Amino acid sequence: MIALRYPFMVLFLLPALWYSWRAPYRWGIPHERPTGRFARVMSQLVPALLATLLVLAAAGPEWRETAWGRAPVVDFAVVLDGSSSMRALDDGQEDRWSAARRLLKTFIAGRPDDRFALVLFSGHPVTLSPLTADHVRLYTMLDRLELSSRDDGTAIGSALMTAVRRLSDSPARSRVILLLTDGAQNRGRVTVLEAAEEAKGQGIRIHTVAMGGKGESLYPIEGGGFTKLKVETDPETLKRVAQATGGEALAADDPQGLARSLLAVDQLEKTALPVDPPSEGRPLARWFLMAAVLLALPLACDLVRKRGKPRPSWLENS
Repeated sequence: MIALRYPFMVLFLLPALWYSWRAPYRWGIPHERPTGRFARVMSQLVPALLATLLVLAAAGPEWRETAWGRAPVVDFAVVLDGSSSMRALDDGQEDRWSAARRLLKTFIAGRPDDRFALVLFSGHPVTLSPLTADHVRLYTMLDRLELSSRDDGTAIGSALMTAVRRLSDSPARSRVILLLTDGAQNRGRVTVLEAAEEAKGQGIRIHTVAMGGKGESLYPIEGGGFTKLKVETDPETLKRVAQATGGEALAADDPQGLARSLLAVDQLEKTALPVDPPSEGRPLARWFLMAAVLLALPLACDLVRKRGKPRPSWLENS
C-alpha cells in the first residue's frame, strides 16, 4: 500500500492549489486571452497539477510491504549509563563505555528478530531511539555516541521510567528493560524502586547489570595518564529492582564479566511470539518529481517566450 512518511505536508495542499488557481499565469498566447476550451482549462489545470505533485513529493510517499510470520521476539529497552565514571578501566585496557557499546552491538546482532529502544542517561535520560528493528541504525548510533561531562550524574530512576514509557505501547507479551550502570542514583526525582513498581505494574521485567569492580579502577585524566577512582555503587538496590519485576541482577567486574552477563540475559529471553515485523518502504517521491518536471517543461518554455514582454491587458481584468 502507499503511505506518507510526512503526512502533515498534505496540509499545504489546499494553499498550494488556491495559489496556483489564482496565479496570474495563463496558458497560451501572451497578448490575448486563450480562446480554445482546451487552452482555458489547461491554463489553470496544469499549475494545479504541478502544485499537487510537488506537495505529494514533499510528503514522502512510499510503497510499503509487510511480511508476516513467527519468530522468537522480545521488545527490549536498553538503558545505558553515560556518566563520566564510565571512562574507568577495570581491566587496564578497555574502558567501561567502550566495552558496553561493543558488547551491546554483539547482543543486538545475536537477536535479529527483536526490537530495541535505546535510552542514554547521566544527569537526565534521553531517548536515542524508540523501538525499532533497524539494527544497523542502532549499531551506527552506538558507534557515534560520546560521553559528555556537561550534565553528569546518575539518574537511574528517571531513566528506568523513560524506558517503561518506551515499552508501554508495545504489543509484545515479553517486554524487557536491560539496565547497564556502574553507579548509584544521585540525580533525578524518580527513585529506582518507584520506577521498578511502575514496570512491575505493566508486566515489564528489568535485568540489571552492575558494571565495575568493588575496588578502585583506573581513570584517565586530562593531559594524559591515569588516576585511581572508586565509584559509589548500589548493588543491593539493583537486586531489589530485578527481583521485584521478575528479572535477574547480574554483576560485571570487567568486559569479560559484562559479556557473560549479556549472554545470560540472552539465554533468559527466549519466547516464541507472533510478530508483525516493521514494513519496508520504497520511496516514490522521485516519480512524483519526475512527473512534475515533465509537466513544468511546457510552462518553463512558455515563460521563457514571455520574458521581457509587457503584461497583457486581459490579465488585469481576469
